[in-house]
Amino acid sequence: MSLDRRLRDELRREAAAIEPDVERHLGAVEARARRRGGIGASTLLLAAAIVVAAIILRVPDPRLGDGPGSSRSPSPVASSSPSPAPSAPATYPEIAGTYVATLDSADTAVKRDALGGEWTMRLEATGVVFLSPPASFVPGASGLSGIAFSLGGDRFRTNLFYNDYCNSIGTYAWSRAGNSLTFTQVDDTCSIRRTLLATTPWVIGP
Repeated sequence: MSLDRRLRDELRREAAAIEPDVERHLGAVEARARRRGGIGASTLLLAAAIVVAAIILRVPDPRLGDGPGSSRSPSPVASSSPSPAPSAPATYPEIAGTYVATLDSADTAVKRDALGGEWTMRLEATGVVFLSPPASFVPGASGLSGIAFSLGGDRFRTNLFYNDYCNSIGTYAWSRAGNSLTFTQVDDTCSIRRTLLATTPWVIGP
């Protein structure tokens, strides 16, 4: 065998021995490249997520205010005109008190309306009337409850005996002198009310 052929055979054998190592190393290099590529992609995705989150946090949502930690108070809502405060109920301290009147059964009007005896009337400053009749008086179906009055200057208006004996409101002039309270008819079509209130002055009671 010639020298040239022997050299070629030797080189072929050495190349065959080296080739598997080349393939093995090439595969390892490719695997490392793939791993690096995977790590790089994950890192990019994570970085992108962080950037998006930062943008969301920095851009204020108009529904939530100016962003995290914002202390700005909500914008005030325009209010309508304030409603007027309710007026305090009227009071009548100038006439409030307990009064007593004794009606003579011999008086024609008193006898007609069966009002004879001692009556006690308490006028509350709030406009409520409490009336206590003599034992001989028999009140109507409504009793003597729900009685009210009001004052307007020297005018006294009341619904006393309304429904049972009257269908109107009575108006009287009133005055106090010393320990007595006097009613003078101004406009009242109810005879029993006129008799009770205006027949005799009412005296301040206990």
